[in-house]
Amino acid sequence: MSRHVKISLSIASLGLAAIVVLLLLQLGQDSGKGRNAAESRLSAAIGGAFALTDHHGVRRSQVDFAGRPMLIYFGFTYCPDVCPTALDIMGGALDNLKTRDEAAYEKLQPIFISVDPARDTPPVLRDYLAYFHPRLTGLTGSQADIDAVKRAYKIYAARGAAEDGNGNYNVDHSSFFYLMDGNNRYMAHYDHAVTPELLAEKLAEALATNR
Repeated sequence: MSRHVKISLSIASLGLAAIVVLLLLQLGQDSGKGRNAAESRLSAAIGGAFALTDHHGVRRSQVDFAGRPMLIYFGFTYCPDVCPTALDIMGGALDNLKTRDEAAYEKLQPIFISVDPARDTPPVLRDYLAYFHPRLTGLTGSQADIDAVKRAYKIYAARGAAEDGNGNYNVDHSSFFYLMDGNNRYMAHYDHAVTPELLAEKLAEALATNR
């Protein structure tokens, strides 16, 4: 049995992860007159400095991507269905964006950040990402590295307690695409259930206003 299908993600767990992140994304929002101000404070709170290792074993930070918008997805390579589906959507959206706006496509940096660094070493990430889009950069690191970037980007991820007979376990995590501008500032987020075509449309619109 493929290692990507050894553990089934429970719909309830994924739903809980999504609820937690949605609460974080809406934290501080007020109704009525204070709504816009609250959203501005929230946007400023997402993102920040990071120091991780890419899928080639090279140490990378946000400085390496300065001037380039980033489309970031947090997941893990042992994820049985949600992460591969999300990466397929990301890849399809990138190809669609290329036909819509090639300049935006060339400038945008798609990134996959692991929330399971114990298993997702650079070689594992390299082999995994080979199944998806060639533009993808994978990032991992120590547990401390990953914890820091999770805090910076307001990501929920927690290892499940249950293990199978081979020691495999699940990681419950949020499932959103985060669009950051060339200064690593939050622009937008998109649910993983979005279609590639709609995601490409949203990206084209957002990037057109960020030139």
